[in-house]
Amino acid sequence: MTDADVIVVGGGPAGSATAARLAEAGADVLVLDRAGFPREKACAEFLSPGAVAALERLGVLEAAGARGAWQLGMRIVSERAEFTVRYREGRRGLGIPRPALDAMLLDRARSAGARVEERVGVSGAHVERGRVGGVRLRDGRILRANFVVAADGLRSPVARSLGLERPPRWPRRLGLVARVSGLEASPYGLMAVGRGGYCGVASVGGGETSIGMAVAERNRRQGESAAALFARVIASLPAAGAAIQGAARPATIRGLAPLARRVRSVAGPGYLLVGDAAGFTDPFTGEGVYRALRGAELAADAVERALGRFDRSPVGYEAARREAFAAKELACLGLQAALAAPQLFDHCLRRAGSRDRASRTLAGVFGDYLPARAALRPSVLADLVRP
Repeated sequence: MTDADVIVVGGGPAGSATAARLAEAGADVLVLDRAGFPREKACAEFLSPGAVAALERLGVLEAAGARGAWQLGMRIVSERAEFTVRYREGRRGLGIPRPALDAMLLDRARSAGARVEERVGVSGAHVERGRVGGVRLRDGRILRANFVVAADGLRSPVARSLGLERPPRWPRRLGLVARVSGLEASPYGLMAVGRGGYCGVASVGGGETSIGMAVAERNRRQGESAAALFARVIASLPAAGAAIQGAARPATIRGLAPLARRVRSVAGPGYLLVGDAAGFTDPFTGEGVYRALRGAELAADAVERALGRFDRSPVGYEAARREAFAAKELACLGLQAALAAPQLFDHCLRRAGSRDRASRTLAGVFGDYLPARAALRPSVLADLVRP
């Protein structure tokens, strides 16, 4: 006896999108989340053009566009250089508050036929006869399913219970996010880069602007509050300070650490991980929601195949994720290495702005509409580093 064909743990973008696709394919899907929706989330609120395309494939782009603010690109500004990322004609990013995005995606899962239970805490996976056969709840109950999708975030209880977590060694950053009002909407987001971290600023509609920053853990002073650290980082980044000048002071500042996540495996008999639960490098390129939505497409396909197998193994899922994300992860690690060497980063930023091939390629890779391996081509790397 099972409580559902598929239990999806987590009602964020990855979980909701996976649930919607599986429910539309005819599966009995149960979504569990410890929060009540709409809910705030410590997350930057900028979606790349690739994420926008994924919203369109899911059928929620019109609703999302009505709640957010369109972005034509992103300005990256360091102490000594600047580069404006201009997306290809017809491609746009989107700034949208996470409560609005999450609520829309969860409603999409409901309309597809998925059952949703909010304020239900999951403590881990339930394993029987060598495979995951359900989940254990914090109140002691066990819910059984033919398959479990863990979309439960950076601190995934399901992944932890299966021994899949691998402590990230580098980069080690903490994130702070806030929303302010009183600023005129801008068609370009901003990424201000300094020696201690970076800060993104983007309009998200409704007269609000989202601010998200990543700071090296070592740069936080002992006993320093989130508000004090937030103000200190803004003061150290003139471009960020100028972008939010005149805004009302943020009412709430949310934090998360560490930002990076590693796992030993993303799938096994009866389960798979998707979204941040499956691993995350760093939010500089704004790819989190894109990985969640694209990963949901791969996850739904894999679960459908697994439900037809005796051992419930999602064969091909790990390979599909490598094909989709491995090159981007390598590019992100290269970016992190450049961020750790300010002179090199400034040099590359100036070259990106003055060389058309590099500019177009980086815009497409950052925007998630060109394969990330395009940025790793020797010709593009040479454009960035040669004098």
